[in-house]
Amino acid sequence: MSAGGFSARPVVGELLARKMLACRDRIAKLRASLPADAEEVRRDERLEAFISFNLFLLVQDCIDLAAHLVADRGLALPATHRETFLALAGAGLILRETAAELGAMAALRNRIAHSYGDLDPARMAREAPEGLRAVERFLDELAGAIVES
Repeated sequence: MSAGGFSARPVVGELLARKMLACRDRIAKLRASLPADAEEVRRDERLEAFISFNLFLLVQDCIDLAAHLVADRGLALPATHRETFLALAGAGLILRETAAELGAMAALRNRIAHSYGDLDPARMAREAPEGLRAVERFLDELAGAIVES
């Protein structure tokens, strides 16, 4: 294993590559589904379900990627999803700002998963583009770490 990169184990690398591609595909699906008027999500239950479900899956894939990297690098076991991203930042694989943004996305994932009443569908749609950019930065930073190894 190189000092700043990933192990050379092909199974782990293949798994990470597949998950990263799946994330990029899901980002494209979400971007294509986001309406110009975020209030439309409030009026269209199916659109709200599609967007929230795909955001949930996207963030879950990012959490899975992060957890695989934490395990592969032998980092301390985090107690929360947010701490998983912070562990990657501590290891120099992603920026702290990116870790904080993905930690916030993990909180959104929890609100979606547990049907907390504070999930505003229009706000979710309005803020989704920023969240999608954060996920893209996360994926780019991981890809950069892979290239450096």
